[in-house]
Amino acid sequence: MLFFNRLQLIYGHRFTVQWPDEQTVKLARREWAREIDSLGMEELEKALERAKAKLVEGDGDFYWPDVGRILGLARESRTAAHKVFPPALPPSEAVVSARRKAGRQGLAKVWQALGGAHAE
Repeated sequence: MLFFNRLQLIYGHRFTVQWPDEQTVKLARREWAREIDSLGMEELEKALERAKAKLVEGDGDFYWPDVGRILGLARESRTAAHKVFPPALPPSEAVVSARRKAGRQGLAKVWQALGGAHAE
């Protein structure tokens, strides 16, 4: 209940456009209850604050109240899967050379197994 009340305060008119009456709000609450209940109060608060910040920043993904996206913001701190990792350094010339050699040897084995003319 608190979650949807906060959404209404944050999104104002857009909330009432998306869920125009108490029946549709009730259905949305029922649909998302399990996911909302799986989060603690701190996680829900963090998600709502992040959504509000994204709304203020003009992030188009958060222009309308999207329960799934907002709950996803709470889960961001649970796993590292969402994080963008910095690119790795390019492989050294020795690594590239070793990979090419291994690739050629692997292809030679495949050609040999197939009886091809390119087998070494």
